[in-house]
Amino acid sequence: MIELDQLILRTQRLPDEVAVREVNDFFRSLPEATARALAESRPEQVGPLEGAPPQLRYRANHLILVAAQQRLHALVESRQATPEQRRRLVTLTEMLKPISTRLDVDADGNRIEVPEPRQFLLVDPEGQGRMIEVQGDLERAENVAVLVPGMNNDLERVRSQSVRAKELREQANPRKTATVVWLGYHAPIGLTAGRSTESSRAAAPQLCRFQAGLDVVKAPYSKSTLIGNSYGAQVVGRAMMAGVRADRVILTGSPGVDPSIHSAAQLTPPGTLLFVARTRGDYVSYAEQHGPDPAGFADVFRFETDNESVSITGHMSYFEKNSESMINIGRIIRGDLDAVTRAANTTPEQESRVLGVSWAGPLRTLAHSDAAAPISKVFDGLATLRTISTTPSRSQALDGARQRRDGSTTARTPEGPAR
Repeated sequence: MIELDQLILRTQRLPDEVAVREVNDFFRSLPEATARALAESRPEQVGPLEGAPPQLRYRANHLILVAAQQRLHALVESRQATPEQRRRLVTLTEMLKPISTRLDVDADGNRIEVPEPRQFLLVDPEGQGRMIEVQGDLERAENVAVLVPGMNNDLERVRSQSVRAKELREQANPRKTATVVWLGYHAPIGLTAGRSTESSRAAAPQLCRFQAGLDVVKAPYSKSTLIGNSYGAQVVGRAMMAGVRADRVILTGSPGVDPSIHSAAQLTPPGTLLFVARTRGDYVSYAEQHGPDPAGFADVFRFETDNESVSITGHMSYFEKNSESMINIGRIIRGDLDAVTRAANTTPEQESRVLGVSWAGPLRTLAHSDAAAPISKVFDGLATLRTISTTPSRSQALDGARQRRDGSTTARTPEGPAR
């Protein structure tokens, strides 16, 4: 359709809010059958198009997944697939597995079970891979939470973030909440890439346009929360510097946003509330690789992470069940802001003191020294060896491809830490 081509070309040059509104108006002006036919005949264009109705994008991205899965399956069966392609086949097959079934009535009046596929607003099955997944009813939810993962998240390892989004939705109120995993960027893989801001700088405008598109498809009364964890906090922070629109923002385990940012006032767009967290012993926050940790800003709301039941430490525990951190994140998502508990205003030096000596200061010095780069490369080399050793066999890839036909268990490969 020439009109769609012209629309996409024109809106690429428009401001985010104008572009997504024009896209939404275009699709809403079409008869329902015409719009669906367009999504099915042009999935590569409709699938990633911000502002297009979610149901059309879900359908388009499902078709993109099916086509990619079939291509890889053919390569595996012909023994032409690389190890990376075999791994990707297992991943795509898992992504195509329905999350549930619903009862419906067929044309003859018989009750039938209809599979409910996963809901993707973006699927890029090539290379490192990208995806944006929705859980819940995006168009009717009272609260929408967008989770931006950090480093070491590619298409193979992002499944842990989908589990996290499910738990966030349950914590906030599943009847009124939709959650989104936004891996709409190429997250840095390994410590060497994580020391750079290249990925976050490229991601920030993409996240800004996504949030603008979210505004035109979610309910008018819905409130949005952006959650950036680890390097994802760097992405969200840079999007905030670019004026991203969100009602509430949560940054956990932040490596810093920018050396020039020293206060919430410098960072937060008008109308946005900022909440941050840092646990005791969080080496990523202590290192301040990309600038001062927002948890140390004098004008920020730093929320508590520990309670009587669960005491958490380190960098990987912000979303632990029953922790005060997870409970507070749920409160923020659903807008129960008066109930959010505030953390004590402790410093990294106080939090990292062992036998009277603090290790936060030396860590920060090391992170900014000439030694940081070679140390990062050593860790990345060890991680690469581990990845090679866990590549699935040809039989595992074929088993994964058969899953959609016979319902058997998907072959899995061990995951490295993802943030």
